[in-house]
Amino acid sequence: MNVKLSNFNILLYTGTIMVLLCLLLLVSGIFLAMHYIPDAAQAFESVHTTIMHDVAYGWLWRSMHAVGSTLFFLLLYIHLLGMLYFGFYKHGKTKYWYNGMVLYFCCMVIGFTGYVLPMGQMSYWAAQVITSLLEYIPGAGEDIMLWVRGDFSVSGITLLRFYTLHIVVMPLLIVIMVLVHVDFMKWYATTKLSWNRKGLHVSKEERFSKHALPPKESKPFFSNAVLKPLLACTLFLAFFFYCVFFQSSIAFDALNLTPANPSDTPAHIYPEWYFLWMLQLLKSFFFDIGFIKGSYIGMASLVVVNAGLLFMPLLDKNPRRIPAHQRPYFSVWFWALVLSLVALSILGKLPTTELTLWLGFVFSTLMMVLFIVLPFLSQKETHAKS
Repeated sequence: MNVKLSNFNILLYTGTIMVLLCLLLLVSGIFLAMHYIPDAAQAFESVHTTIMHDVAYGWLWRSMHAVGSTLFFLLLYIHLLGMLYFGFYKHGKTKYWYNGMVLYFCCMVIGFTGYVLPMGQMSYWAAQVITSLLEYIPGAGEDIMLWVRGDFSVSGITLLRFYTLHIVVMPLLIVIMVLVHVDFMKWYATTKLSWNRKGLHVSKEERFSKHALPPKESKPFFSNAVLKPLLACTLFLAFFFYCVFFQSSIAFDALNLTPANPSDTPAHIYPEWYFLWMLQLLKSFFFDIGFIKGSYIGMASLVVVNAGLLFMPLLDKNPRRIPAHQRPYFSVWFWALVLSLVALSILGKLPTTELTLWLGFVFSTLMMVLFIVLPFLSQKETHAKS
């Protein structure tokens, strides 16, 4: 058997680890759904009393689900930024990028709905604030907000809608998107396994090509498709269960361990950490510009940034697919984007002051400008190379 572990890099297997995490979240979510009650008056009690204390090992399933979701979004951002860094959104990778961005938006929806379900004080008010932002969508904003909530404020109807999205609609969409993202059907149709004296090998057959192509050299199947992903998943699981048993507090906000109280507004409202940069982007434009309200500008900036990420293959005019460190202009652009993401996430968790508002305005403007100037920057980079 040909076994090689050369060039092993766990960062190359973030996608594999995320699929493993999806399975863990699915299994733990099924056990949690058996005891959760999607009712505004009983949701908190069903989670913090029934699941955490009355059900055998309920605390373990909930810790696995909460820690798993936190680490999943961490890996999601690492995976997304890694694809940006190496330019894996063009030259044959475009469809994977678009599909991956749809998967990213689906994960954001399922993460937000799952955060609201325990009906803690912070999750309730975060849902109240974030859904109210839908009102600033031009034209039908108020109708969309009422349709999402099902009521004039977050209530039991909202909780039931989020519960349905979280356990039925979004998991099905995510499973379909993951299968499309990994190109499962094409892999199944074109992959041939063979066995020789060196072990099991995998080769690709270009069935759908219009031109006759020379057969690709087969690669050791066990080392590349089994051993390396297995090692990456094992190392991750060791870290995962360490967090579950000893550091589960990273997934639980202390302010969310009290039941929701609609008559007691917290001094500082914030969602989970993976939404903080979006929240800060929305509230950074705290002043009006002419007749345009700051709230509308904040909503527009969020749309610009997310649309910019979605249409990266169109915005990047450099025809070459090379890493950022080989592209001087794009390298500055990339690290400015990372800096803005980190800064906005930190500012989103801090209490709102005049300083945090102005810093948020600076980094929000920078992030929005980055996507506006990218076509010109990449085009100038191409001309400089030529």
